[in-house]
Amino acid sequence: MVLTLALCPLLTYLIGCDAIGSPYPTVPRPFPSPTLEAAVMATPTRDPTAQPRRSPTAVPSPPRPEDLADYPAAIVTYLNDTAGDVDGLRAMLEGWETLADVTDLLRVDVDDDGEGELLLIIVGPSEEYVVNRTGDLLVIDIHAEKYALAYQATGDSLLTDPALLEVDDINSDGHTELAFTSTSCGAHTCYTRVHIVASGKGTYKDLTDGGIEMSYVEPRFSDWDNDGVLELMMYGGTIGSIGAGPQRARTEIYRWDATKYALSETIYDPSNYLYFKVLDANQALLDGELERAGMLYEDAIQNPSLQIWMDENERDQLTSFSHYRLSLTHLLAGDIDSAQVVRDELLAQLPDSVYAQVVAVLWDAYLRDGDLRTACEEVGTFAAAHPETADMLSDYGYGNPTFTSEEVCPLTLF
Repeated sequence: MVLTLALCPLLTYLIGCDAIGSPYPTVPRPFPSPTLEAAVMATPTRDPTAQPRRSPTAVPSPPRPEDLADYPAAIVTYLNDTAGDVDGLRAMLEGWETLADVTDLLRVDVDDDGEGELLLIIVGPSEEYVVNRTGDLLVIDIHAEKYALAYQATGDSLLTDPALLEVDDINSDGHTELAFTSTSCGAHTCYTRVHIVASGKGTYKDLTDGGIEMSYVEPRFSDWDNDGVLELMMYGGTIGSIGAGPQRARTEIYRWDATKYALSETIYDPSNYLYFKVLDANQALLDGELERAGMLYEDAIQNPSLQIWMDENERDQLTSFSHYRLSLTHLLAGDIDSAQVVRDELLAQLPDSVYAQVVAVLWDAYLRDGDLRTACEEVGTFAAAHPETADMLSDYGYGNPTFTSEEVCPLTLF
């Protein structure tokens, strides 16, 4: 879609509170796409046979409504009373302090009818810090010389710190989509939710099942797989609290599946924490990537430069777990000799570890019955009776995944 928009200098986007001593974190406000960077207002392209509209009429600006929920009606009323005086509307909204940025009032062909609708991001007055400001996204259309609200992003509750991200045919279906964000901040962390709404032909449909959320995120659209359809790229995911445990950022890639944008891939940033090396090895094993899993478990065992999070006991716990998992990985790959070597290393180097008992249970059952799945089931029984087998991988903060006794030897491997 080509936006018919006039050029003007872009005001700096708000990036959060800069008050000295503020208890709030910085608000991550997304920058607009290149197609919106210099956009303000322009007269839309119209059917040359259409009847000319009335010239704008100057009328006094009404007072700002006390309740933000009353803003849309007041805005529509003003446009109808003034025959579409957009300059007056901008002045009125700026007087109300309800435009966070110059690009929060645009004329864009949102519904693919060949004419420009008014697209607004409005916010209520904020008493301090400019965080958690409630707001809304509005699309105002005109039919038969009458302005009316065509779309309103909020449902039962207002958006928090809304911002426009993109207006384009994002999923290459021939119709326009709206992408916008809402951001809320607590004492330590800000969470941003991305909304994508299909707006072509006057219909508005949520394509994100209520929004896609991540902490401290930098959202953008990119054709990641070069198929001509833009993916939503969400980069961030850290949490600003020691209780969240060790942290590493990640990129989540959401692809269009013909009905909605759904998570298709997660890429974690490199980390030198031993814990994350083990997590990556676990995931590779679950994905059936036995060679990669083996290499990662081997690195967790052999690499002394990998950092620990809390205390040195953590290193013994994670390396004993990695010995057990590496032995299991070799068994799954059919390399009995290598599996036995790793088992013997664990029994010799960390004989008091609970995972020395786990690997003994695994091997005793495997040598007795010759069936690895049955051996894995016996490991699960042992793990359920000894909670410490799972606890050692569960105590890494609320920002990291849990670990259960069923995951010690996952039956999904078979």
